[in-house]
Amino acid sequence: MAMPKKTAPPRGRPPIAAEDRRQTLVKVLVTESEDQELRQAAGDAGLTVSTWVRLAALERARQDTSAK
Repeated sequence: MAMPKKTAPPRGRPPIAAEDRRQTLVKVLVTESEDQELRQAAGDAGLTVSTWVRLAALERARQDTSAK
């Protein structure tokens, strides 16, 4: 008698909702010293450089927008 196959639980990350999905890439050129400064700041905040730069840029953009 054959044993029924067990299905494996789903693996990987759950899907991200379409409105939360990041699809646009913004490239920024920095010097080596600026790179180290960004890495240090991101590390101190417990974030990746990408996340830290995105949050810092958005915070600044929103400040500039609200001041007008």
